[in-house]
Amino acid sequence: MDNSSRSGLIGAALIGVGCGLTVVGIALVIPACTNWSLGLMEQAVRTGKESISSGVETAATLAGQVTGIAQKKFGEASKTARQKAAKAAEVVENAARHVREHAS
Repeated sequence: MDNSSRSGLIGAALIGVGCGLTVVGIALVIPACTNWSLGLMEQAVRTGKESISSGVETAATLAGQVTGIAQKKFGEASKTARQKAAKAAEVVENAARHVREHAS
């Protein structure tokens, strides 16, 4: 096998590894952002309860509903990201195996 073909296969494998790491990074960032957003929302609800006496229960109920919906959506997104990360890892493994087979 000539050098340019080997370099091409190694480059393709590295691109696959980069894509896989990107997916894994996104899968790790989504739950962190979710926790941060929900923490800010809970803090806003707490502050609203302390500063406003009338209408707080309505605002808290609304915030609770929004929090529940957001948590469900982010949970679904996180599940999808984990599935994509597993698929990307499988692709990276296959590419690495393919490079090893053709490089030897």
